[in-house]
Amino acid sequence: MHNNEELSKIVQKIHQLNKTRYAILKQILHSPGYIAAQVYERYKKCGNKNCKCANGELHGPFMWIYQKKKGQKILSTTVQKELVIKAKKLSGNYQSWTQKRQRLRELEQEIQDLLNEMETYLEQDAKEFATTRKAGRPGKEMLGGKENVEHQ
Repeated sequence: MHNNEELSKIVQKIHQLNKTRYAILKQILHSPGYIAAQVYERYKKCGNKNCKCANGELHGPFMWIYQKKKGQKILSTTVQKELVIKAKKLSGNYQSWTQKRQRLRELEQEIQDLLNEMETYLEQDAKEFATTRKAGRPGKEMLGGKENVEHQ
């Protein structure tokens, strides 16, 4: 017998998660462009032994762009001054994109987990439909009688 109250709660949770999932998916589908890179401030030493940076007062800040794909560094350099604002925005768009994708994966997993739970309430025991005979050859009554078997 089903626990209808528990089943109803699961269905409601799935509906709510799916609404949230759809809202995030809608945002993803209308995402602005991005650059798959980090843009951040960086301070550096110049290497001159007589420079202030040799005593810890580093040069900078410099806006830096860093990109790594499939474990390989592709880009690591300063950002063109006239493009800093745009680079920061596009990098932020990428962070937003990846966060939404991760949240979408989490929601989909939650829905799958609830469906697995729901399955335990819906599944009925197949033994209820089995005969009480031992497994093996079917009886005459299941084949339509002995004469039916001989004519086949």
